[in-house]
Amino acid sequence: MEKTAVTCVSWLPRGTCTGRLTGAQQEEDDDDAMREAADLNDSLARGSVPGLEEFDMENYDNEADEGMQFFSVLDADGELAREKDPHMTGNPDSDSDSEGDVEIRQDDHVFVAASCEEDSCTLEVYVFEEDEVNMYVHHEINLAAYPLCVEWMGRTSSSDSGCFAAVGSIDHSIQLWNLEEMDPLEPAQVLGSRKASKAKSKAKRKKKPMGPSEVKAHDGPVLCLHASAFNPSVLASGSADETLKVWDVSDGSCAHTFKHHSDKVQCVRWHPTEQAVLLTAAFDRQLGLLDVRQPKQAAMASLSGEAECAIWSRHQPFQCLASTDSGGVCCYDVRRIASKAKDQVLWTLMAHDVACTSIQDAPCPDLLVTAGLDGHAKVWNVAGAGPQMVLSKNLHAGPIFTCQSNADMPGLMCFGGKCPVMWDLSSEQILLDAFKLESK
Repeated sequence: MEKTAVTCVSWLPRGTCTGRLTGAQQEEDDDDAMREAADLNDSLARGSVPGLEEFDMENYDNEADEGMQFFSVLDADGELAREKDPHMTGNPDSDSDSEGDVEIRQDDHVFVAASCEEDSCTLEVYVFEEDEVNMYVHHEINLAAYPLCVEWMGRTSSSDSGCFAAVGSIDHSIQLWNLEEMDPLEPAQVLGSRKASKAKSKAKRKKKPMGPSEVKAHDGPVLCLHASAFNPSVLASGSADETLKVWDVSDGSCAHTFKHHSDKVQCVRWHPTEQAVLLTAAFDRQLGLLDVRQPKQAAMASLSGEAECAIWSRHQPFQCLASTDSGGVCCYDVRRIASKAKDQVLWTLMAHDVACTSIQDAPCPDLLVTAGLDGHAKVWNVAGAGPQMVLSKNLHAGPIFTCQSNADMPGLMCFGGKCPVMWDLSSEQILLDAFKLESK
């Protein structure tokens, strides 16, 4: 069945996902059965089968009837079977055609994509092999609700290290799934509780503070997630309930709930170098800057439309960018926003005729990628007075909902439309001439 949408993608840090899936009890049972069958065949080959000693099977082929030599032939075949075929490589006992199909190599690029079909939603773990320019699904996890955003996490409340995907869904939940567990039936952790409150008693009772496991979840679909680069336990989430929450996944607690927006919070991003600073954008046509240490002092700036995407510039720490449903992109000077100056916008760009759903800069300077519901990805050079378009490409994947750049390859971009699309910008000569796109 054709996928209807890949709503979100997220790159995993290189080397964090090994592909050695755990929790496969059925496979362990199958392995035990295979070992028992191998032992039985080996016993048959030696002519000594437990429980058949009284029949003296070792001397069976010494009977007058020379045609009954089944076990002597089996014994000869057993010796041949135990010899190693010089033309076979790898582990012959593996269920896979090659070991590389099971374990992910350290130099492989791995990303997760939330794929939604008409009757099911899955979280797919993709492997991109740079040398062979090949992409395949390593394994997948079934999801019970429509996923809207995904973010990689290195820990949960029960594990200090690992490989997990935090998934924000339309059912208001934030679920952390173990990416190295085969066919998990439930997430490793769920942030927040949505249990219905008990009916109020007639007698007045003092309200007890909620424990970490009773922290209230979002009251609307979770639209955005972003993990802190400084603290592996910290995760920020934005929701259609008009709030932003900061979570400590180590104990499942919510450190703070922010209410500086008046409509759906579509975007949230931690600053790449200032660990307490957050960037938000919402459907109220407002961009927000806040320091989590001063939760009531958010600085706001106006957008030209409803927010679609917002990012920090990784090369200009005092700049951020935001795109809207009108197709426009603006670059802001955050110092001017904080001081409430009039000229907060450094430049504007009409990137697409429809909603500009994603903007991404790259590890190489001056390169900006935009993508939209028109199905096109565009590369811009933002050096100088204003951005100039260098290349536009139809990705032939329907409307594009998301785009993520790869930190390990300056030119590798992953898009989500009707299916995941990988575009290596370094394969375009015009882009090689305009930017430094060498791989790290």
